[in-house]
Amino acid sequence: MLTAAERTLPIPDAGLLASVGVLTWLDATPHGYVAFLLIAHPLARRGDETPVAIETRMRGLGASLGLAPASDLLPDIGRRLRMQGQATVILDIDQCDYLLRVPVGAGEWTRFVDEGGPVAVAVGLDELSRGADRDRVEDYLAVTAAGDRLLMGKTCVRHPSGRWPRNHAGGTT
Repeated sequence: MLTAAERTLPIPDAGLLASVGVLTWLDATPHGYVAFLLIAHPLARRGDETPVAIETRMRGLGASLGLAPASDLLPDIGRRLRMQGQATVILDIDQCDYLLRVPVGAGEWTRFVDEGGPVAVAVGLDELSRGADRDRVEDYLAVTAAGDRLLMGKTCVRHPSGRWPRNHAGGTT
């Protein structure tokens, strides 16, 4: 449920969802393996894409997903992921008429998610270049998390009735 302040944030629109960058990876954590899904705004290309405007739009996305600052306990944001075929993952966003397609293809991340593995969704409030390498992404995560500029939550895949994923250590099903 959105707070009064979050209700004033913009609802994500098709333009935002088409423009964001989405990165995925699997990582071993103290709680077992976790699939990560990072959503970040690319570098500004238009005059109206100021840092404040980008932050406001990304906060709206984070609020629609039910995310909290990375320094807080990660909230369970419900089953927001859907599999479409063997290689496409879709992220459902509250109050939004559009879905976010996660460009992952058929691979280890997709199999892990499809089998019910836990997924940490992260929305960065600052810009991140689409071509950022691993070191740049790790720096981005460290800086944004330390500055409360990274919103996170945990989710898993929602399967059609009758098809349930197996449980992963540390995950939810």
